[in-house]
Amino acid sequence: MLTPTLETVRVLLRPLTVADAETAYNAWTSDPEVARFMRYSTHASLKNTQEWLALEEQNTLTDTNYTWGFVLKETGALFGSGGINYSEPHGAFELGYNIARPYWGRGLTTEACRAILDFAAQTLGVREFFSCHSKDNPASGRVLEKLGFVYQKDGLYKSFDGTRTFDAREYSLSM
Repeated sequence: MLTPTLETVRVLLRPLTVADAETAYNAWTSDPEVARFMRYSTHASLKNTQEWLALEEQNTLTDTNYTWGFVLKETGALFGSGGINYSEPHGAFELGYNIARPYWGRGLTTEACRAILDFAAQTLGVREFFSCHSKDNPASGRVLEKLGFVYQKDGLYKSFDGTRTFDAREYSLSM
């Protein structure tokens, strides 16, 4: 299914495109503090962000990966991204997200992710979700708990390039 546009009270969730590269790079993908607990490494150049977004454009046609750009409706600012992708090891869709620092602590991530989960449940018929966060990033755990995720166990996750390993807390959600 083509990734649709979703909407909440404050956030427009829309598919990302390569045209978003400069904004995403300047707002969050090049920020080491935003990438600190993410599986991706801080983007060293605009080209890194363009390559990532080219993959996201291709993924809009899959049934296993849905990613959205988060746009603040009040200003039109693209401030982050998030989505779900099917995780074979967990037998469930995994929720992930990251946003630019000026937007932290405002409830926007929770609001956007609620729309993603509702879409997955109502449109895709998905009932089981997985997510995790670094133990050193408790704010992400609070987002998951507000969404109804339940802590299951401690675990590990690695960065995509294999250079970093994180002690994690793993959560599940059944809808």
